[in-house]
Amino acid sequence: MDKKMRFLPLVPALVLGLGACGSSLPLADQSGPGSAPSAMSPPPDEGAAGPCADSRAGYKNAYFGDTHTHTSYSIDAYFFNALSDPRTAHRYAKGAEPAPLPAKGSQEIFTLGYTIEIDRPLDFNAVSDHAEFLGGLATLCNLDGQTQQQCDRFIGQGVRDDVRALAAGDTPFHTQLLQSLLADAPSTLEAWARTKQINDEENEPCVYTTLHAYEYTSNEIGQMLHRNVIFKGAAENVPADVFPAVNATTALAPQNGNDDWDLFDHLELNCTALIGCQALTIPHNANRSDGRMFLAAGEAAGFTVLGDLTGVPLGRKIEQTDFYQALTVADAELRRAYDRSYEMTQHKGQSECAAGAEGPYLVNDEGYDPNCDFEVDKTVCAGDAQDPPACAHFCTGDPGTDPAFCGYRTVGSNIVEPCLFGGPDGRSRTAEGGEDTGNCMHVLDYYRNAMAEGLLIKQSLGINPYRMNITAALDTHSGDSGNAKEWDFTGHGGVLDDDPREQLGFWACDDETAGDDPNDPNNCGERVFVDFARALNPGGLGGVWAAENTRDAIWDALHSGESFGTSGTRLRIRSIASWQPLPADICAQLASGRDLIGGQIVSEGAAMGGDLPPPPAGAGAPYLAVYAVQDPEGYPLQQLDLIKGYINMAGEPKLRVYSAVAATTQPVNLPSPESCAVEVGNHPESLCAQWRDPEFDPASDSFWYARALEVPSCRWTDWLCNVNAEIPVDCGQLDASNGVFPEASGLQGFEGCCEISEHNGQFSGEKRFSPIRERAWASPIWYERP
Repeated sequence: MDKKMRFLPLVPALVLGLGACGSSLPLADQSGPGSAPSAMSPPPDEGAAGPCADSRAGYKNAYFGDTHTHTSYSIDAYFFNALSDPRTAHRYAKGAEPAPLPAKGSQEIFTLGYTIEIDRPLDFNAVSDHAEFLGGLATLCNLDGQTQQQCDRFIGQGVRDDVRALAAGDTPFHTQLLQSLLADAPSTLEAWARTKQINDEENEPCVYTTLHAYEYTSNEIGQMLHRNVIFKGAAENVPADVFPAVNATTALAPQNGNDDWDLFDHLELNCTALIGCQALTIPHNANRSDGRMFLAAGEAAGFTVLGDLTGVPLGRKIEQTDFYQALTVADAELRRAYDRSYEMTQHKGQSECAAGAEGPYLVNDEGYDPNCDFEVDKTVCAGDAQDPPACAHFCTGDPGTDPAFCGYRTVGSNIVEPCLFGGPDGRSRTAEGGEDTGNCMHVLDYYRNAMAEGLLIKQSLGINPYRMNITAALDTHSGDSGNAKEWDFTGHGGVLDDDPREQLGFWACDDETAGDDPNDPNNCGERVFVDFARALNPGGLGGVWAAENTRDAIWDALHSGESFGTSGTRLRIRSIASWQPLPADICAQLASGRDLIGGQIVSEGAAMGGDLPPPPAGAGAPYLAVYAVQDPEGYPLQQLDLIKGYINMAGEPKLRVYSAVAATTQPVNLPSPESCAVEVGNHPESLCAQWRDPEFDPASDSFWYARALEVPSCRWTDWLCNVNAEIPVDCGQLDASNGVFPEASGLQGFEGCCEISEHNGQFSGEKRFSPIRERAWASPIWYERP
């Protein structure tokens, strides 16, 4: 029996069980003092606020969408065997038709293998294909079957053969050269016009919103500086062409010193200067920027733009100050104007925080945040004496309970060294004495550290260029917008991660020569286990609170910060702050979707994404309220956390995590390793917290954002290794001579389910089990001292 068909009946059974247990609990029986109304209370009939049936004056609804989808119009996705164009992606996302995918594990190009359907349609979607040679290959190579074969022969195979470099964030030279040679090709005009036309045709106000978008993909010297550009309104309000991050000289003279401002300047001239054009940018994968997306405040006054390094002698010790020249207020304002939202999590990992990347910011006595273990893509926790102290709290050496990142084995892609400091043009990789450490992790690669550093920059510039709201997305390269399921993860990178061997890992000869055999340890140069795709994940979803599901309303919510991101669940979260005590029914008010600021509920306050007004005379700490309700087809909640960033009395940026400000009172158990079933018990389907900052200082700039966590459930690798495999994975069947499953076992390709060790030439393995806690993040509420 087909394993997908065999597995499908199990999931609805689990979901129905969750729904029954969660929604049948009366409010009085909800566990924990933080429990709150679970359903969105229907608003009173106050008259329609717009043309949509669900719009009501004075109320907002929660809408879910994806702002990061790649199709065959993207140069990489095309050769990863993407079969969907922008129209197919939209049709899939709205539930109108299935998405086509190639056969799993097959190198056969441009051939349909199977189709999938979205489990629940999205409310909004942005196809954001790479601007670099947008649609060029889909146009040039799709002339006929023979042309496709020739394109694949001369270009595509080279792209696919270097998937390890692509997964590490390094664009292979031949791909860079291709992009440079075609940087000014006029094909982007046609493809962009076609994309915009499709977006307008598939847009259905009140039902399904399409946003015009593309990705600006600066990826030079291995530092990801990617941004999605999201436009407001219809096609006539959008520029006639996209703006790529490459030019004719990029491959031969790579540099990313001012790539950020190249994009901002372009948008100023070609969008904002046009009547009716508005754009925002969403940085993503700061976790793969190697210390470049957010640079530290300079020693002089908080400066973060590349300085002039010409004439620096080779081998001379590079100082941190060599990377900086003055960031002007105008440039800081420009970044602040466009970088309005931040992709907190996606296919290539989350960028909120990571074990070992606490840096000097976190002040909690424990020295770490126990919830920074979720979908860590790159880790400095290598399991040796050089690990940062926080690593020991997560990586205990037990593959049956440790987070997934503790078992990563691909050195240089997933296991990396700390960056000595951050800098453009790959300079963040330079260690003491000028030695290149390769791929690295910097503490400012993570959202909350960067947001705190932005407070410091504001002390000297008067403006925080890093202040950003929160969203999340998929970054799929298969055109399946919104396909964020853990239990049936089909991969988002085509040949990168579309069958168990590629998803979980495989043996390879790192110094391969003719005749080498990865399955023969004695005939394999520098044998390594390559598991970079195991660090990937199904990705996240963006959520907004908006009066209606229309282009203007969705874009405005992303821009203003009445937005949130989730790890793929449709968990809803909402927060508010006020200088005055909040009403006793604030939890019910938040649950109802009522617009609370500036009216009878909160006269002086801020919704998430907003600024608290100056405190009135005699005011103490602000009052915050946070409300979250579980995905109606998901798992109940475990806790709410609040994270605060601030400037301390010494003028330093700091963070404090207030964990479990509301939480279940019931024991929290891990899911079943055999079936992935979750014990719902009496865990709450909703939580609400009313909270005041016990250390608030009105003289200190601050921000607060909320995080909601579900009870533990299975990661996609757990589903694949424990439920979805045709044969139960038994690590005891590994061949002791090479750490590979014998062909007769039927388990070849599932070696990555096991933590494999070698002793005196003998290999053995222990089964891995790495449950996760799905989550959501609300955009911060900000306070700037008068």
